[in-house]
Amino acid sequence: MHFPKVSIITVVLNNVKDIQVAIESVLSQEYPNIEYIVIDGKSTDGTMSVVNSYESIDFIVSEPDDGLYDAMNKGIELSTGDVVGILNSDDSYHDRSVISDLVNLMVSSDSDLVFSDLLIVKKGTKKISRYYMAHYFRPWMLKIGYIPPHPTTLLKKDLYDTFGNFSLSYKIVSDFDLFVRLFNSKNVKWKYLDRITVIMQDGGISNSGFIGKIAIAFEINRSLKNNQVRTLFIFQLFRYFIRLIEYIVKPKNRDRYE
Repeated sequence: MHFPKVSIITVVLNNVKDIQVAIESVLSQEYPNIEYIVIDGKSTDGTMSVVNSYESIDFIVSEPDDGLYDAMNKGIELSTGDVVGILNSDDSYHDRSVISDLVNLMVSSDSDLVFSDLLIVKKGTKKISRYYMAHYFRPWMLKIGYIPPHPTTLLKKDLYDTFGNFSLSYKIVSDFDLFVRLFNSKNVKWKYLDRITVIMQDGGISNSGFIGKIAIAFEINRSLKNNQVRTLFIFQLFRYFIRLIEYIVKPKNRDRYE
């Protein structure tokens, strides 16, 4: 069986507390052909001591950058895999077969892009905050600002060559902007994998209250306009109906991730 090389990129800045879990969840994957890249934004809290303790990491970069998306772009440029995935330092893979399952679906369906479900848990308690169920997604939902969970996504690297890397003109929603470019193309084939693959700890701008949500909405609408997708600002409200469902529903009656 042919095993396409998968490049996994982790970006980090001053996260000594969580980076080890992210790294070990990648290095423990049973998939036999993974290239692992860690891009650090010049951490000062001991993060790099943890990163450098792992000899199995293929590429390590520690230098100042222009933010999260600039760091991701550095990882993409360094990657040599056929397929690329991004796992941030607050995230971890659900189990050892995540990459195998995603790649198997990608190969068997001859898809360019695959994604799956994600759990968001509260830091410390591991109590499930939100169950991000990607089976809802359809490309028209870009108009309301809804995309598949980016950390669960694997995509062929040549898509970056065709559609470009993450735009640095967005501070919050450059991943959304990338998905708009990808799904606007009728030639991109995609598939959904019906399982949880990534555990994410809550926090960040998307959970920073009303001001953060307004900033996200403005950037989403700017991206849609720049990509010539017609929508109305009020459509963004529909995204929160889906979000409400994700906060209520728990996977298999569980309220905690162990």
